[in-house]
Amino acid sequence: MALHIFRLKDKTLHKMIAAHERAISAICWSPEDSNLLASCSVGSRIAIWDIENEEELHAVKITDVPLLMDWASSGDKVAFATDTGHIMLWEYKVQKQTKLFSVAAKSVKVLRWHPRNANKLIVGLEDGSLTVYDQQTAKKLQIVGKAKTSKDAVTDAQWDPLSDDYLLVSFADGSLTLYDASNQKEIHSFDKQSQGINSMAWAKAQPGNFVTVTDRVGVLRLWNVSQRAPLAQIKVGLAGVNCVKAIPSEPNQFVLSFKNSSVGVCDIETRTMKFMSSPGHAETIFDVAFHPQDPDMLATASYDGHLKVWQISTSETHRDMFAGKDMLLYGLAFGPGAAKICAVSSTGFLLIWKLDNGEQLVRQQLHTGQAYRCEWSSKGAGQIATGGADGIACVVDPATGNSVNRIVHPQPVYGVAWHPSQEGILATGCQDGHVRIFNLLQAPGTVDPKAQVVMKGHEARVFNIVFHPVCPNIIASGSDDKTIRIWNWSPTFTGQRELRKLTGHTSHVRGLLWNTELPHILFTGSWDSTIRVWDVAESRCLYVSHDHHADVYGLSLHPRRPFFLVSSSRDTTIRFWIFEDIVRPLLVQALLHPESLSDLLGDSVQEASLAMESPVGQVPVPKKLFGKASRALATELQTLGAARPVSLQAYQKLLNFFMYRQGMEDLWGLVSQIRGETLPSAPGAHRSFFHEREMVACQKSKALELASTRAQIGIAGKQEERLLKAAQIMCRVGDLRAYCRLTAQAGHWERAICIAPAVSHQFWQELCAEYMDTLSAATDTEEVAPFLVGIGRASRLVDSYIERSELDSAFVVAKADCDGLLPCASSSSASSAPPPPPNPSARARLEDVAGVLAQRHLEQGEPLQAAMCFLAVSQPSRAVRTLARAQEVMLAFALSDLLGEPQDPVFLKLISQCAERDDRLELAAEILQMHPQGPSVHLPLLAARAKDQAGVRPWAPWTVEQHQERLAAALEVGDRPAAVLSAVCGGPATHTQAVQLGVEGLCELFARPGGWSLCEARALLDPLESVAIQDMGVKEIASSLACAAYVGLVEASMMGLHELMFPLAQTLRNIITHQNLQFPVSTAEISLLEASCTSHRAPAQALQQLTSLLEGSDLPPNLRAACEQQAAALRQRAPADEWPDVDGPGLAMMAGGHLPACYKRFAKTSVLTNQRIKGPAFQLEDRKMHVSLSDALAWARVNAFSPLNTGCKIYPI
Repeated sequence: MALHIFRLKDKTLHKMIAAHERAISAICWSPEDSNLLASCSVGSRIAIWDIENEEELHAVKITDVPLLMDWASSGDKVAFATDTGHIMLWEYKVQKQTKLFSVAAKSVKVLRWHPRNANKLIVGLEDGSLTVYDQQTAKKLQIVGKAKTSKDAVTDAQWDPLSDDYLLVSFADGSLTLYDASNQKEIHSFDKQSQGINSMAWAKAQPGNFVTVTDRVGVLRLWNVSQRAPLAQIKVGLAGVNCVKAIPSEPNQFVLSFKNSSVGVCDIETRTMKFMSSPGHAETIFDVAFHPQDPDMLATASYDGHLKVWQISTSETHRDMFAGKDMLLYGLAFGPGAAKICAVSSTGFLLIWKLDNGEQLVRQQLHTGQAYRCEWSSKGAGQIATGGADGIACVVDPATGNSVNRIVHPQPVYGVAWHPSQEGILATGCQDGHVRIFNLLQAPGTVDPKAQVVMKGHEARVFNIVFHPVCPNIIASGSDDKTIRIWNWSPTFTGQRELRKLTGHTSHVRGLLWNTELPHILFTGSWDSTIRVWDVAESRCLYVSHDHHADVYGLSLHPRRPFFLVSSSRDTTIRFWIFEDIVRPLLVQALLHPESLSDLLGDSVQEASLAMESPVGQVPVPKKLFGKASRALATELQTLGAARPVSLQAYQKLLNFFMYRQGMEDLWGLVSQIRGETLPSAPGAHRSFFHEREMVACQKSKALELASTRAQIGIAGKQEERLLKAAQIMCRVGDLRAYCRLTAQAGHWERAICIAPAVSHQFWQELCAEYMDTLSAATDTEEVAPFLVGIGRASRLVDSYIERSELDSAFVVAKADCDGLLPCASSSSASSAPPPPPNPSARARLEDVAGVLAQRHLEQGEPLQAAMCFLAVSQPSRAVRTLARAQEVMLAFALSDLLGEPQDPVFLKLISQCAERDDRLELAAEILQMHPQGPSVHLPLLAARAKDQAGVRPWAPWTVEQHQERLAAALEVGDRPAAVLSAVCGGPATHTQAVQLGVEGLCELFARPGGWSLCEARALLDPLESVAIQDMGVKEIASSLACAAYVGLVEASMMGLHELMFPLAQTLRNIITHQNLQFPVSTAEISLLEASCTSHRAPAQALQQLTSLLEGSDLPPNLRAACEQQAAALRQRAPADEWPDVDGPGLAMMAGGHLPACYKRFAKTSVLTNQRIKGPAFQLEDRKMHVSLSDALAWARVNAFSPLNTGCKIYPI
């Protein structure tokens, strides 16, 4: 449903575009314009996309379903084949459709234009025949193929690039034939392939050669048209290959799409894989669940029959268990202790595997027809419950797979759930719309116990049910009637069982999940492709996400990370969501005072459930945490003490609990190295980032682990593969002796012997003797890494790794070279002399590599990992600056505190505002104490905004009366900044005076011939941010906003926030123009300032703006001279003369900012850029308009007032 665009030069996922609302059936590139891509879907829609701008240029809705498509070499027409057998032509530039001819319905298997003749089209059919169509003459030629013999379908057909008529055709039986299309004769046949052929491509760099693939094995075969048998076989992966395509810009390289949803690039010249993406699911992911003990692991069950266990930190498959052909997996569950995992299938089977090795322990058919759900109880005997289409809920002994109970229902059972704290309590959801509660302990030995409680209310089938993790008497159910119902299921309850009815979904409700800490928060997923976050107590939907492109089935969170949600969908993706904003005030409180987390805990179950059991709005929702994980965390924090600065352990525990970013597992190890500390609990085994002090040792440890016979879970491959991987790691860190030993153990003696002289002559002789004793010869390899290390060319090896996007390897080599662990170019053998001192140029190279790696992470929306690249080389200031550029407010605050870096004053204001809006004024005051102007400016303003003036006296510098006295004194001596501050803090009666004084002072500054400083402007403007300007007159609003916009524009220019220059300048121009404002700065000056800043990132746009200014006849001489100077500089500037991306000014992509926008009809458009928002959006005060969260945070950095120009403030956190 989405288009995934990979960038070839660095093998990274470049763009994802939400293209269609139904499955994509075919895609093809324009042969003339590499920026254009066509796609069609089973939703009967065809579109052409501008990839760079992610815009749909042309689209057409048809009556049939398009199955195949191809773009003619002329570039102006696309052919497509439909399920009804029509071969159609779409001339998209004139929006014209023409039917070329028709064949039998659903019989078209191949559709291909001739690469040079834009009028010749080949159509391969299911009966084994082919039709050659000439559009110019409208004539058809028939190639019989297999139509009169085996009738095996055509699987692919490729025109010979060196001929006008030769055609290479493959068939379903594995046959491969070269035809002459002009006379429909067979020219040459090739050896039949027992594993079949389903895709082919010509090798442009090797005339006469072509490649074939099969979906049964991961092998690419290389052929020549003159020989019957393949020239070579190249192992390209573990999974079968669906399709192979030649890469036009790299004649020897081919892109492969695999059955496991991965994508790879193979080089047939070197016969190696240049790139392989992580495998995924190929079909709907029906269920997802976190590993009970490890929040970095989760499992998924899919329509494709695979149950996969994933490592979140690396996005890699940890374990893959295949249920078997035609075994669609609908549900999964971890067993107690997570030693085992189970799943249920479309054929009614229950399957149980051992998690450590993937061994299948149980394969038992429980239901006739589908089994929809399974739940593994953590209480008592640890039984498994399943629900099936046969109307039975089974309770199973996991040791044998045999049913203990078979509970009969009147219709199919879709949902089953065990009570999390009460043994033997089982709930079911049924086709009849009823929710039933069974107490299995009250009926021991009864095979078919009766329901203890039956809850009626749903008007369609109940698909899912979930007990509340905190409130034992509450259960939620989701139904095909599009509603969620909240019930009190207790047998002793005599009131109205239905407590809440939540409406809003527009289709069947599927996913259902309670938050484990906030008892009133419920997550739901639906066939309407949305995830909704509900405040159950208020019967209110807090948030709706349209980011999934199809039905949302699975939802899960880990109790130790309760605000990190995972979802799965029919769009075959697993998505990760952060809901830390719901509890950000609690996070702020905990970060400032970790020992006070116990004050944020709820008192009782009754307190947690009271708001939900009472009428809506009658009982306030408690702002507290009620889960077991928060209580355990509070106990741990109590032992760490209350003194500031906050300890590393406290930050680690709190941030891991309240928030998540990919790579957070590695952060604490890096910080501990920089601080010279050792964390009591060692970092987890899933680390990917290491500090330079530990990098080499950790890499050696990793190599030894790979080489050992104790292959652990997740370490895949045969012993030879593991030994070679271990050897390569030893090569990177400069241990060539270990490299040679491991390489020899893997059987690659010749390579080991070639490198041995770089260790010593004696070692070379020893290795040669050992090799002679083995009497074996190894295959040759073209890997150059060990040779480059051996001859002292580490820098070239680093460059090679960077070119191939293996940046982690480049980083390790650069570090080893920096530490003098690699041989020098001048040395011919090792000696007992100590290693040379660190090379300054090697150190600089190491830091450069860190910068390159950081930039790559930023481009992928991974700012924390980018920051960790700098932490790994002991550059904390660059790390904090990176987090600040990506608007990671809380992480930047914590890292600055831990590493002694200066706190960002703007972030301190934002965090303080977060605490203030949650009525935590003392906490807000404590934060502002850290601000450079906190005690003198911001604390008085915070006190003035407080409703309870008596409560602020302990920390407020002055009382209201004192401010009034200070106002009079300031006016008397002409101290305007002090007068504005005192007028604001003196109460509402003097606010109008404050605005007048502030605006007059700012306008005088702007008009001052000698210029002005930001400090001077901020002294006048900051107090005005505490005034309710939106309630004043139009003149006061306009003048205040104009001053704020101009100061923000200048500040954004100085900070290099070029993304904000146009919206800030346009805001200022609009205010001046529409309100006829007498402002001391002309619109021409504003435009010149805008062009000066944007020239660093958008020189063409800046030059156009300057040219437009120069064309004006009323441009003052001083501005004209400045414009001419700027324009001349831009014309002479080299294209690459820009700020460095890594450390330069400007914004960086937020976490998740690279993800595709949702479908256009659901997309939010930014009022700042007028473009669809990618990543998190921020809603403005009118509840209609939006900006991206990144832009909202950047805007708040330079302008506290909303971009809607209402006078309201903007509070992005």
